[in-house]
Amino acid sequence: MCLKAVFFDFGGTIDLYPEVRERALIAAGKMMSILDNLGIRVSDKSSIPEFYDQLISRLSEYKSWKKKTLVELPSERVWKDYILFDESEKNLIDAETAEELTFLVETGRYTRSVRPEMKVVMEELIKTGLDFGIISNVVSLTQVPRNLVDYGLESYFSKIILSSGFGKVKPDPGIFHHASDAYGYKPVECIYVGNSPSKDIFGAKNAGFMAAIQIEYVDDSDDTIDTGVDPDYYIRSMKELPPIIHSYM
Repeated sequence: MCLKAVFFDFGGTIDLYPEVRERALIAAGKMMSILDNLGIRVSDKSSIPEFYDQLISRLSEYKSWKKKTLVELPSERVWKDYILFDESEKNLIDAETAEELTFLVETGRYTRSVRPEMKVVMEELIKTGLDFGIISNVVSLTQVPRNLVDYGLESYFSKIILSSGFGKVKPDPGIFHHASDAYGYKPVECIYVGNSPSKDIFGAKNAGFMAAIQIEYVDDSDDTIDTGVDPDYYIRSMKELPPIIHSYM
């Protein structure tokens, strides 16, 4: 079977995102201002650090539920079902505001930066004539597209499949099949590159992808051990990727 497309994970694969509490607290302050202006007076109840710690605790509850169900809720549901407990407060938040808040969580909580070799590698890969896309687990609908623009990489990826839009998260095979279907390709005609053994490598292999490549990334903000099936290749830099891709062509 001929290789036709290569899909990438985003966070931890294309970009690096160490959590920095000082930066996160600035974002939390912005979130509180947005909520206060809606009439959800969080600043009357909590300091910025207290609000942030409560936010992370409730998002962790959502993450645990998502891990069991493999379902991704729209950001509005996440805020209404997991973060805001007062029924009168839930009625004050809409989808647009929920997305704005979620974008702040995804970008303000971390110091995000692209892997420095990414653009040079994509310039080399694009010469193969293959299609390139992204499959990412993320609650925000706008974070990945906006970061791609920030990194100058938006032109390389013609399909961006987000769990927030599809409704399922990796390793559910459905999101991988949805991605290959978006190009009209079979899963066996696609390769996946990611950093998580349990979500990326297991998910891609279980979905029937031609190969799954794991790139090294240590997430110091996550104290859980990420285990899964062995990748077909393990790389430490994207510079190691082009020869592997060429070997499948």
